[in-house]
Amino acid sequence: MTTIGGNNDLQQQFAQGERGALRIGMECHPCYQWLLKVVSPYLAAWPDVDVDVKQKFQFGGIGALFGYEIDLLVTPDPLDKPGLVFEPVFDYEQVLVVAGNHKLAKEEYIKPKQLTDEILVAYPVPVDRLDIYSMFLTPAGITPKRHKAIETTDIMLQMVASGRGVAALPRWLVLEYADKMDVVPVRLGKNGIAKHIFLGAREADMSIDYLRAFIEQAKGPAVA
Repeated sequence: MTTIGGNNDLQQQFAQGERGALRIGMECHPCYQWLLKVVSPYLAAWPDVDVDVKQKFQFGGIGALFGYEIDLLVTPDPLDKPGLVFEPVFDYEQVLVVAGNHKLAKEEYIKPKQLTDEILVAYPVPVDRLDIYSMFLTPAGITPKRHKAIETTDIMLQMVASGRGVAALPRWLVLEYADKMDVVPVRLGKNGIAKHIFLGAREADMSIDYLRAFIEQAKGPAVA
């Protein structure tokens, strides 16, 4: 099978009844669970297209798109670059996650100053790329008591559930884990933090039917 952007003649592949491989790069740690719900119905609808998810491109996906290492980029932070197109596919709210018995669990919403004595656990990325800093703490001139980097969502939420810190994650993801862990989502600020998941692709590839179909599939109700 060929991949988009390769040197093989796609038209010849189509004529032979083949399609290719759709390589998806992840620039969003918690988006993997969301992506799985999109991939499953897509594979059923496109049996002659393989899907490969490359998480090693987290937080470096623009270069991977330009370098033809991936065909689609999942990101909450699109960049306006000539030759690339980003389409919003899913809206979500970024919330604070605390243990069920945490002092902030019953709050209607969180103010930045309430995190000054908290340990904030987050993915291992630069602070300026974390929404809870760039959109909540930093504008208020607030820093948490301590910042701790955790690689995986499961361990992060286990830390939170055991009272060893708080985190910021999409509300829908927290609610999924709340069925098996004692964690609670709390709004960040009176108006909350609204975010979007985008799919980015090379503009020249947007007419490819199975790539376009994946984007449309992603716009569906993948997350309950």
